[in-house]
Amino acid sequence: MRVLARLSIRARMTIGTIVLVAAFFTVSAIAVHQIVAQLLQNSTDAVLDSNLAPYETSILTEPLDAVDTPGEGELIAVAQPEGTTVLSTFPQALTDALGPLTSAPAGTQRLTAGGVDYAVTVEQVPAAPGNWTIAAAQDLESTASILTSLDAGLSIGGVVLVGLFGIASWVLTGAALRPVERMRRSAEQIVQTRSQSLLPVGEAHDEITDLAATLNHLIMDLRAAAARERQMVSDASHELRSPVAVLQTQLELMQASEGTADRVADIRAAQRAAARLSALVGDLLELSRLDSDTVPTGMATVAELIEEAGAAVDQARLRTSGSRVTIDLSVNAGGADPAGSASIRPTTFGRLVDNLVSNSITALDGDGHVRVIVALGSDAVVLSVEDDGPGMTSEFLPRAFDRFSQQDDARSQQQGSGLGLAIVQAAAQRAGGEAHLGNRPEGGLAVTVRVPLRL
Repeated sequence: MRVLARLSIRARMTIGTIVLVAAFFTVSAIAVHQIVAQLLQNSTDAVLDSNLAPYETSILTEPLDAVDTPGEGELIAVAQPEGTTVLSTFPQALTDALGPLTSAPAGTQRLTAGGVDYAVTVEQVPAAPGNWTIAAAQDLESTASILTSLDAGLSIGGVVLVGLFGIASWVLTGAALRPVERMRRSAEQIVQTRSQSLLPVGEAHDEITDLAATLNHLIMDLRAAAARERQMVSDASHELRSPVAVLQTQLELMQASEGTADRVADIRAAQRAAARLSALVGDLLELSRLDSDTVPTGMATVAELIEEAGAAVDQARLRTSGSRVTIDLSVNAGGADPAGSASIRPTTFGRLVDNLVSNSITALDGDGHVRVIVALGSDAVVLSVEDDGPGMTSEFLPRAFDRFSQQDDARSQQQGSGLGLAIVQAAAQRAGGEAHLGNRPEGGLAVTVRVPLRL
C-alpha cells in the first residue's frame, strides 16, 4: 500500500482498472470454460446414447439375431445375460479397466485406460432369457484438445483486452487530469514569477472548475492578508520614523547644552536606544519593500555591485578605525561580463554587504579579521563574508535567518534587531538567488550569498 501511495493518481487509476478488468475476465473465462466443458460433456453423453440406441432396439426386438457390427470408430461392447461378450470394439486397456461388462454399473462414467481418458456409458437391456449389457465408449482426447485451445484463446484474449483497457485507462485518465496539470503549472508559474494572476477556470461546470474557483478565492484571501500585513508594517515604520527622528534631534540638542555627567550619560543611553529604534524602523521598511510583489526588484550591473561592496567595506573600516579589527575585500573577476546585470538594486547589494560585515564586527568584539570576497562567475555573483569570531551554536544555525531571532552569546551581544540576516535572505531570494551560512572548521562564521546574473 505504501508503494501505491507514492504513485501518481493516473498510475493508481490505471493499475486499479487493470486489476478490476483482469478479475472480471478471469471470472468470465472460468465461467466460459465451465459452460463449454458442460456442453462438451452433454454432447459426449448424447453421442454415447445415440451409439447404444440401435443395439438396444435390436436386442428388444430380435434378441436371438446376431449383433450388428458397429460403424468405423465406434466403441461398442455387448454381453449376453450369462456374461459372454458377443461384441467388443473396446481397446484391451479399456476392457481391463472396465472389468466384467455385466458387473459394470449402469450409467456414464469417466475412465483412464492406457493413458487415455474415456467416457463410458453402460445400460442393462431386459430381454429373454435375462438382461443384456451394452456399453459405448468415446475417446475424450478431442474434448480435452478443444478445452485446451479454448483456455489458450481466453488467456491470450484476456491479456490483450486487459492491456487495451490499461492503455485506454491511462489515456482517458491523462485527459481527465489534464486540466489539473494545467492548473498545477499555472500555480507553479504564479509562485515563481510572483504574478498577480489567478488560476485558469474552465468553461465546464465540473469538480475541477469548482476546485479552481475555490483556490482562486483562497489565493485572493491570502494576497489580501499579506497585503494588509505589509501595509501594517509599512505604516508602523513610517509612523515610527518621524517621532524617532524628533527624539534623536532633541537628544542631540540636550547633549550640546550644559549638564551634569549623569545627565549626559543618560542622554547618550537614550541616543543609543533611539538609534537602535531607528535602525529597526529602517529594517522593517526594507523587509516590507522586499516582501512586496508590486515593487520592482531593480537592476544592477556587475560593476555597480563591486562598487557597492567596496563602499560598504570602506564604511565598515571607518567604523572600526579605533579597534584591532581588519577588513579585507577581494574581487575574483572569473569569467563574468562587467556589463552583465542582476535582478537586485545596487543599494540593496550594498546593504547585504553592510549587514554581514556589521554582524562579523559585532562578533569579533574589537579584535579579529573579516574577509569579504566577491566572486564573479559566468552566471552568478557570489558574495562571501567570513570572520574569526565565535561562530554560532548548532541549535541556532537553523533559525539564523528567522526574523527577530538573536543568539544569546558573544556573537550578538544583544545589539541590533535580529533582522539583518532576514534582510539578507529576503534580498537574495527576491533576486532569484539564495543565502547560506555555517561555522568554519577553523573557527568563525561564513555567510555566502549567490545572486544569479541575467544571461
